[in-house]
Amino acid sequence: MVCLLVGNPPMNACNHNHQISVNFPENSPPTLTPRRRSCGCTLTILGVSLSLLFLTLIALESPFIAFENSRIQSRMRSAPYRKDHPPVRIPDPIIIGLWDENKMVTALQLIVCISLALGINEEHVSIVNEGSHFFLVTVVHEGSWVLEAVNSEESVAFLDALNVQSRRFGARMVVSHNAHRKEATPPPPSPPP
Repeated sequence: MVCLLVGNPPMNACNHNHQISVNFPENSPPTLTPRRRSCGCTLTILGVSLSLLFLTLIALESPFIAFENSRIQSRMRSAPYRKDHPPVRIPDPIIIGLWDENKMVTALQLIVCISLALGINEEHVSIVNEGSHFFLVTVVHEGSWVLEAVNSEESVAFLDALNVQSRRFGARMVVSHNAHRKEATPPPPSPPP
């Protein structure tokens, strides 16, 4: 506030203040209450977001699942002989001599490995532990195709499939005696590879 007075004004003439208080009788406008979502709407939004998160994680993980499936499939491969030969009731049992080079596999584990490598039923395979990790394997109800699979020049496919299976147990199998029928005299030990 500026005081313009001409002459000698009194001392307190410029310090005169008026305070004006304006009180309007109007009320302030009502406040808007925030709109609340219903419980169903909130649950729907939560469900959709979690579903999208789940689908995103599945999409990100699917290449890893496919890779793991291919690794499992390569581990579960079997020699290509079984597809053409159904089980037979009458044939002579086939005897195979095997040795574990790493000295790790048990008879039960070897049954699983042989049945997966040949693609045959586990009940058709029996094992006798001969000590020092030599095993005498008897295969029944399968026929002469087992002889061909183990003894042929292409027996590398059988041995590869057997070692793929036995690698799970830390073993490395070697054919110590070629396959032969039970009634026949056992062949001499196979030459070292």
